[in-house]
Amino acid sequence: MKKLAFALLLGSVFSIDATAQSPARVWTYEYLLATAQTERELAPIAEHLVQVKQLHMPALTDFAAEVLLARVSEPGYPLQNKVRLISVLGVEKGARYTAVLAQVLRKTKDRTLTNAARAAMSRDKTAIPAYVPGTIDIHSIVKEVEAAALAAKPTTAQAMHLAAFPGGTIDQLFDWAGRPQQIVSSQLRVGDGIINVKVQHLSFMYRGLGRVIYDYSTAKGGWLYQLFVADPLAFEQEFSYRDRAQELGLPDDPTLEMIQLVSGYSGSIRNVVELNYQRETRPLEFMDTAAEILATQFRSASDPFTVDMYAWICRLLTMHGGQRYAAILKRVAAETPSSKLRRFAQLPIEPTDEVPAEPYLPGAISLAAQREKYPSLYPDSTLTNGRL
Repeated sequence: MKKLAFALLLGSVFSIDATAQSPARVWTYEYLLATAQTERELAPIAEHLVQVKQLHMPALTDFAAEVLLARVSEPGYPLQNKVRLISVLGVEKGARYTAVLAQVLRKTKDRTLTNAARAAMSRDKTAIPAYVPGTIDIHSIVKEVEAAALAAKPTTAQAMHLAAFPGGTIDQLFDWAGRPQQIVSSQLRVGDGIINVKVQHLSFMYRGLGRVIYDYSTAKGGWLYQLFVADPLAFEQEFSYRDRAQELGLPDDPTLEMIQLVSGYSGSIRNVVELNYQRETRPLEFMDTAAEILATQFRSASDPFTVDMYAWICRLLTMHGGQRYAAILKRVAAETPSSKLRRFAQLPIEPTDEVPAEPYLPGAISLAAQREKYPSLYPDSTLTNGRL
């Protein structure tokens, strides 16, 4: 409980984005309205648009109206997200969105949505300009951000400049480093069995540099700057252009994952190992390379971030590697000074027929050769700080 209380208080020492109508915050919310797919992504944005009166502005509610019309008939778009967007329109006390909500009623027979749409239709006859569906192009902002990402030429100097950001509002971040090339929002609940707290995050991604994290303070009504995570490759999968990798001549997913694995960046390695741990299958080359990294470099684990990275490799090998990597894990457990790493190296080895039964011999793969085969996407950007 003390840890949770400390985490809640920690944000108060950082600068807060208290201006609800700041240009950067409005732009950020528009982008997230257009791109959010899951409930966790849209929930914090929709909640703020409903609850924060300063955000009751046509620039945002009109944008939400267009997103609703575009998504209301999509079967894969969560029902609760559609309801949330209707709730955003419901904050308007006039009849600005009557035509939009009427279209919703025509497009769906889902009772939850039709009930929400009727409830949001205002009985107020105040004469205000009605929003005309189709006025806003919700796709243009996504195209602009993606174009900026593809045009980026990340360097270590840029990463060092971003790392020197002293903290501040979202507007101040944009003034310091420019607009990000991807934004990810999330909401989760954390607790210690007694206190249950809703935590809302924004991650501003800068291609080839890393991400800047903000947390939301309900008490102060704004976003608190937390930290900059420097890693050129750890967040590559987050960028929207990855959906068009083949068209753009970018590495496919298995190649990208090998690039991350041999990068030498602890954040990139940890992320991609966890990704492969959680999926159903993974290439033998990935498994053997991860084993080689563990076998030859585990003694370099001198900080919590690096220890965590090697611990994830142990989890991968014990869960999906069978007896092939047993000797390596035994040696790690015997020789590491880290109690955490020892604990993970001693995890029970699960049976599997996914990999050959023959033991992997350290040195069978050359990491230097792997780095030549899978060079970094951003050779001019190398700053990392190990965090995630």
